[in-house]
Amino acid sequence: MRDNHEDMIEFIDAFERDGQYFGVVGYQSKRYQFGVKKLGYLALKRALQVRTFDMMPGLAYRYFYAGSQKAAPDERYWMEVRVELARDATKVRLDIPRELHANLLWMQRLDNLAEAAHLEIKI
Repeated sequence: MRDNHEDMIEFIDAFERDGQYFGVVGYQSKRYQFGVKKLGYLALKRALQVRTFDMMPGLAYRYFYAGSQKAAPDERYWMEVRVELARDATKVRLDIPRELHANLLWMQRLDNLAEAAHLEIKI
């Protein structure tokens, strides 16, 4: 496991608006919003609710994309999420839909973030 979260996509939020679903991520000091299907939204919400260290409400957990892949030989996909609380960190594996896998992999592999400028939201 990496010893820090530098250059990792951070999961910020997942929300529904007018029957459509969205994910918000942070990457290289910018924020991006992208559309997802309902299953992608539910996977992001599940990731943002992982509490591996302490269940006390109000703790400042942070969540980072630590890779994803297809679970051979079937059609399922999974991602690893780096979960941080202060100096503690661990990884969890969650099932995700193919479309969310594709979105996250695309962003992670971008050579030029200008290609994602249309998804950027101003902070």
